[in-house]
Amino acid sequence: MQNNNINMLRTIFVTALLFIIVACLSFFTRQPPAPAGMVKQFYKKQAFVLEQEVKRFDQLIPGNNEKELQQQFLKVRAAYKKIECIVSYYFDFSAIKLNGPPIPFYEEEEPDLGVQQPTGMQVIEGLIFPRILPGSKKRLKELSAELITQTLAMEETTESFDFNDEFIFDAVMEELYRVTALGITGFDAQSSMNGLAESSAAINGVSKVLGFYRSTLDNVLGNKSTRLQQLLIASQVYLKNSPGFNNFNRMYFIRQYLNPITQLAGDAKKRLGFTDNRSPLFYSSITKNNTLFAASVFDVNKYLDDNTTSPEKISLGKKLFFEPALSSDGKRSCATCHNPAKAFTDGLATSIALDGHSLLTRNAPTLWNAALQRNLFLDNRSTGLEDQVMQVLNNAKEMHGSALETSQKIIQQPEYKALYAKAYENASPDFAAINISNAIACFERTLISLNSKFDRQMRGHDVMNKDEINGFNLFMGKAKCGTCHFTPLFSGNKPPRYYYNESEVIGVPGKNGQGKVKLDTDEGRLAATAVLIHKFSFKTPTLRNIELTAPYMHNGVFGTLKEVIDFYDKGGGKGLGIAPPNQTLPFDKLDLTPKEKNDIILFLKTLTDTSSKAIRAN
Repeated sequence: MQNNNINMLRTIFVTALLFIIVACLSFFTRQPPAPAGMVKQFYKKQAFVLEQEVKRFDQLIPGNNEKELQQQFLKVRAAYKKIECIVSYYFDFSAIKLNGPPIPFYEEEEPDLGVQQPTGMQVIEGLIFPRILPGSKKRLKELSAELITQTLAMEETTESFDFNDEFIFDAVMEELYRVTALGITGFDAQSSMNGLAESSAAINGVSKVLGFYRSTLDNVLGNKSTRLQQLLIASQVYLKNSPGFNNFNRMYFIRQYLNPITQLAGDAKKRLGFTDNRSPLFYSSITKNNTLFAASVFDVNKYLDDNTTSPEKISLGKKLFFEPALSSDGKRSCATCHNPAKAFTDGLATSIALDGHSLLTRNAPTLWNAALQRNLFLDNRSTGLEDQVMQVLNNAKEMHGSALETSQKIIQQPEYKALYAKAYENASPDFAAINISNAIACFERTLISLNSKFDRQMRGHDVMNKDEINGFNLFMGKAKCGTCHFTPLFSGNKPPRYYYNESEVIGVPGKNGQGKVKLDTDEGRLAATAVLIHKFSFKTPTLRNIELTAPYMHNGVFGTLKEVIDFYDKGGGKGLGIAPPNQTLPFDKLDLTPKEKNDIILFLKTLTDTSSKAIRAN
């Protein structure tokens, strides 16, 4: 019996020893987790931190300590910003619920969802800053409960997602664009004025993610890898030591920190052979491997869809653009309303109709950078240049023709027959209208205006003076212009993918002459979508070449840039006492000084690209 016990003890000892040896060998031979796996673990850990911060905020709502509640909210958003690059990329549906715009939203590509009511941090912020709105605590509890639900759901969903190196670098580039174009403008922190601190938190998150790829970056960037890490750290220090939101030098920060960081990260992405995510869910007009201000960062042919382009099509399209035979009376061409000498506008409040005396209802928008817009016309109703051309050709008040009949006649004319045959070899006459629309659109895609004084400044050349630089800093900061006219296109093309083009309700006055100011009666996008939140909503236009495109607004009501800035300074329609109930422009007065207004105008003039003077009819 004793021997049996001894044998049993020996067996247990040997088994335990073998287990320890195997465990030790496993420990020493186990491969460290791959960088993508470490990013996922970082994300899960930070998501849990976010959950705890939200729960702490929820607990504070019933109390009466306003400052404590506000400070806790800032902790919530800082926790979110540290993983914003991952949340916004992998879990866009959660990002909208967690930190989406504080206004009703309609997803046009999913109309069955209907109008979505806002939830999340931006809504909460508006209820507690600068002071807690009376009677808002019940709503705050509802919103914080939704935050908790979304955070928990996001954490659980993570397990089924595969993180990979290529998409992580894509997400990093998007976040750097987001900080540049949205973060430092205070886009989602307009009430708390905490955009700079939150930008620092976002960069901290990017730094953490890239830190897991340190050896990879060392291999592809060499000594520049250390420079990248130094810039990421220094940029956070610069933000934390900033003199305040309204006095922050955004021009300096972009040029000294964000541009070099983005360029290095984009260079690493290229050297690693990583491309942009080609999924339709990540459709983008920007090539995510360089700074936002690089000359070739935008893909001018992104919206060709099923069409093609060629030098022959461009040459034909240019000739057709100036061809009056496209109109029913043979007197009007595309250039009539889109004159190259006026930055492809006509200089009128609203364009003259085909009859030569009656007026159209809207101002002719510039065609510069139209190729970079998915949505066209002032009500965003068209989703492609070819469609836009076709609509104009068929419009009774603009060209008043049958696009098909007119096109078939034109391609039989001797001066067009050979050009058309080269551009569209063996094409059936039945496709003449489609092909002519494509040719004109191909010409319009050459109208890219991204080489202004401002662009040269952002590419490292010191060509802007201190007043122009101050104007840019005001535009992106105190004046809040950059929260709707997003850099570098200065339009409603929303970063970081610049795919969706936003529209806004700002309360534009009608052209009433003398007497009481009234809201313009044009209902804008409502006619195109039949969605009530789009009543009086108009596309946010580009400000490129704005010096040359007066008068302004969809109805041309303002003749000068000063008038436009005065309108915004007062809070848009709200300041004039004519705001519709669904005005999306913040109501707050900007309190800009005369000097500040003038500096903004000086900056806007740096967006003029005089290459327009070189484009004339053949």
